[in-house]
Amino acid sequence: MPQPRITRSTLPATNSYTVSDAKAFVLHFHQDIGAGVTKAVNLTYGAAATDPVIELTLTGNAPISLLTVPPGQEVTVGDFTVGVTVGPPDPDTGTVQVNCRITNQTLGSLGSPWTLRGSRTAPGQWDIRFSDASALTDYVICDPRAVLQDPGTALEQDHVTLVADEATGPATEPTVLGIDNLPPGAFTPSYLWHHDADLAILPMDETTGTPTLDVTLPGVYATITAPLTLTTSFGTDGFLTNVSEARQLTISHRPQDIVLVLDRSGSMAAEDKWTNAVIATRALVHLIADARAGVNDQDRIGIVTFTDPGGWHALPFSDEVETVMPLTGLEQAREAVNKLDLGQPADNTNIGDGLVAALDLLAGAGPIGDRRFTVVCMTDGIQNGGHYYIGDTRPADAPPDTVEALTSVTGDRKKILAAARMYVIGLGSTIDAPVLKQLTDTGFTQVFDPAGLPGVFTDMLHFSQEVNRPVPSEHAPGALPSEAGRIYVTTTDADRVVLSVITPSTEGTIALDLWNGTEFVPPTSVTDVNVSPTDQAVSSGGSLPEGEVVWRIGLLSDTTHELRPLTADQVLFYEDLHLKAELTLDRQTYATGDDMVLTVRIRHDAAPVLGAVVRAELDAPAAGLGEALSAVALSAAPSQETAATAKPGAGDVPPPAEQRIIDAMRHNGWTCWPRHHAPGLFADGTDILHDKEGTGDYSNTFSRVFKAGTYNWKVFVDGRDPDGNAFDRQLALSTVAEVKVDARTTRVRTERIPHHPSGLRATRITVTPQDVRHERLGPGHDGEVVFALKDGMFEEIVEHRPAPVFTDGTYQRVVLFKANQHPVVSVRAAGTLLKPIDATG
Repeated sequence: MPQPRITRSTLPATNSYTVSDAKAFVLHFHQDIGAGVTKAVNLTYGAAATDPVIELTLTGNAPISLLTVPPGQEVTVGDFTVGVTVGPPDPDTGTVQVNCRITNQTLGSLGSPWTLRGSRTAPGQWDIRFSDASALTDYVICDPRAVLQDPGTALEQDHVTLVADEATGPATEPTVLGIDNLPPGAFTPSYLWHHDADLAILPMDETTGTPTLDVTLPGVYATITAPLTLTTSFGTDGFLTNVSEARQLTISHRPQDIVLVLDRSGSMAAEDKWTNAVIATRALVHLIADARAGVNDQDRIGIVTFTDPGGWHALPFSDEVETVMPLTGLEQAREAVNKLDLGQPADNTNIGDGLVAALDLLAGAGPIGDRRFTVVCMTDGIQNGGHYYIGDTRPADAPPDTVEALTSVTGDRKKILAAARMYVIGLGSTIDAPVLKQLTDTGFTQVFDPAGLPGVFTDMLHFSQEVNRPVPSEHAPGALPSEAGRIYVTTTDADRVVLSVITPSTEGTIALDLWNGTEFVPPTSVTDVNVSPTDQAVSSGGSLPEGEVVWRIGLLSDTTHELRPLTADQVLFYEDLHLKAELTLDRQTYATGDDMVLTVRIRHDAAPVLGAVVRAELDAPAAGLGEALSAVALSAAPSQETAATAKPGAGDVPPPAEQRIIDAMRHNGWTCWPRHHAPGLFADGTDILHDKEGTGDYSNTFSRVFKAGTYNWKVFVDGRDPDGNAFDRQLALSTVAEVKVDARTTRVRTERIPHHPSGLRATRITVTPQDVRHERLGPGHDGEVVFALKDGMFEEIVEHRPAPVFTDGTYQRVVLFKANQHPVVSVRAAGTLLKPIDATG
């Protein structure tokens, strides 16, 4: 398809331009016109059924529509008159010529500023010629170039970059001349990306300021062709726009390898955590197997458990890092997990070793090739043993010459770690949320109630398999008949639904029905119910009704076929995606005082979904970790046993950081870390996300990130798709906030120490980092609070010992110096540089 372009005549003593294959143009010029003198602009265009719109504007005045000026008459504007002659279509060329005459009626004008604009419904050629070659053209701009480069073929869940030509065109075919003279911001190029595939691709229907768009492709059940188009614009008024030819993006499915990595440390025995982990594992395997059935016969899933009887140590791994299920085909895994012995909670928490074992399991299963990797890790504590550690900082009790960082792995381990999608679940209050969050960009959540683990665990299906979770209800929608003890779910244009019901097999067997317009009947295509000791799973697909479908789930006695009690929280129901809702945050992590912007994008295939009600709930920390630990004022030198010093078989000994949390909870009488659930979440006083631009993107801003900790968002969506079908969704996302240290409120105390044993003068510097609301950073951040000294020496350097560590939220150093020295201490606390501290006391 020919693209718009502008060429300037190279003939001597002429000032003329040709705008080709464009619907519209804008030309801005300055003209010297003496008293009583007339200067002309001639415009030629191809005749068409509909006349174009041509306007001439003297800056600061209303535009003149040239084709509406009566023949023989003139229009007055400022100190000028404008006359227009429109010739008949040329019989040979089919072009029309417009002669526009500008006459100065006063004493003359130097550099009078004018703008000529032309527009029509279809692209064509415009020829513009000035009668006086001395007219100064500031700029000429026409419709932008719109060329989308061929995206080719990509694999599901690939990260791809869509690329277009620059809207301004190449140097040989520019769409702008005089680009440096454009008014600031008036003709800024923009790129609107769109697709017309029968699936949702996000972000799409997005406008960018550069000719690229980064997209993570969705999972697909078969090869999909997505027609892509690009709309380019100069400015925001829609005057200069262009639409590209469609390009075909082919998305192919690929084999998936999924490994579940489960913490089997001793602390998992408390509060039924391990019991719920086993239930969740079985349910997730069943749902994945049903969701991917028939998609790729090379899909596999495996399970690794980890614990360690010792503390930190050199290789090899403990024998208790076990592959309890090797990578297994989904149909076989669906059955095998029902009888699988996952072991029992035992010793210490070696998270890094468990993850490396998962990498090894994936690496040992054949060439990496096009395989897609997902790792799901669940842990309830802070790492206290093993060989590999997670996070940027080596644990304080881990010997530096003995352990390695997870990020130091090499070879296939490194390749798979970089390629794998990681989903991390922290269970309980005694986790290191910031460290766990480092393992994943978006797939992190913290669960405080172990009973909720199956639902959260299986929610990773949305993260891994591109499905959404409708909202189960104990009541049928609208006027449909409801029956006590049954659960109802509404789907929209689903190709497949999968569900697991958390219930012992002794309670009966699940029955799945759908509403056919008259009554509830079994779907025409449904798998056999997969029954395990803790859950039952079933799926339906292949020939589901289009549009809105109401499903009914019941639990029937195997002997009497009577209905058994069933609640909504027992039903884990998912549908594949024609209608997709995606929840995102504007950052990966936050600091206290930051704004948190939530956005929910809702699409039905390529179309935005408008008019939905999007409501948010927030589970937020009611007490900041650092502030609570500091307030308890534990002893300055923790004396509890650590995993590194514990005798083998001593059990899961909490590391100091975890022990401080346990002690703080015990001190305050908390059974779990206090949480806060407040209405009126957002800055506008509502709990609602708004689609202010009418784009299907619903957002709002949370402005009360006051406490450090995990923020768990849950969002409920209700609406109708573009065809009028009702739908609902529930979405979940977690993030972590840490204390943003403020230099003004951070407390600094200097104290002279008389008669120091060294014989030198001595000053103790005590720093208590805190944020603007006086929320303390707390203990355990010694690697983030860095002291530097000019003139003098730190006491620990002189005495050849480690820097002191305190648990009351203070960070201290003793400065030794001679009488003729003037020591100055600099401190950077969690990234914030404090004012220089005079250590002379």
